Amino acid sequence: MKDLNKFIPLERAVSRLCTIRTRTWLIFVAVALGFVALLFWAGMALLSWLWAEAPAMSEAGKRLAGGAITQFEQSAPGLKKEVEQWAPGVKQQLDRWLPGESEALPANDVSGVDIGPVPRFPGLVRTYFARDAKTLEARYSGRASFEAVLKYYTQGFAAAGYTQEVITAAPEAEQHRFVRAGEAVDLTLTRRSDGRVELRLITRADR
Repeated sequence: MKDLNKFIPLERAVSRLCTIRTRTWLIFVAVALGFVALLFWAGMALLSWLWAEAPAMSEAGKRLAGGAITQFEQSAPGLKKEVEQWAPGVKQQLDRWLPGESEALPANDVSGVDIGPVPRFPGLVRTYFARDAKTLEARYSGRASFEAVLKYYTQGFAAAGYTQEVITAAPEAEQHRFVRAGEAVDLTLTRRSDGRVELRLITRADR
């Protein structure tokens, strides 16, 4: 009798399930299918967002990697030579990331003058200067954020009363012209693959 009593609750549960109407079952199934469809839609929306954000996250990763490489150079300048002795493969990778000896930035500016009313962006070194009968040209190079340098100069020229014109723009380089009362300064900013930027300023020479 005790064994039979164990099945009484199960029989009652089955009996209650049998009393549920077919309409109620259909409503339950419809709600379950709707919940599954909602989860599927949310998953597709998440995948679409990740796909759209992938380029931005990739670019942010590149900038982060460039900053890390810069910090690596400053904190451990002799590590590259040590790596060369035991890991040729790592050496080749470092050579792609870090500038070679022939591409090292000069410690000091070359002779010449800076161009324009905007003070030079911190960290840039003047690597070239030329003057002829019509123009003055100065070039600078250094490790810095492309976006930060561009924003610095566009805001600086605007504060000095110059009107900005975008001449060309591409992911690797942009050219802008700043004009004020007949005076024009052409700015070209180039992004290098090794994490450096190159800035060129050209203006008309004073007579």
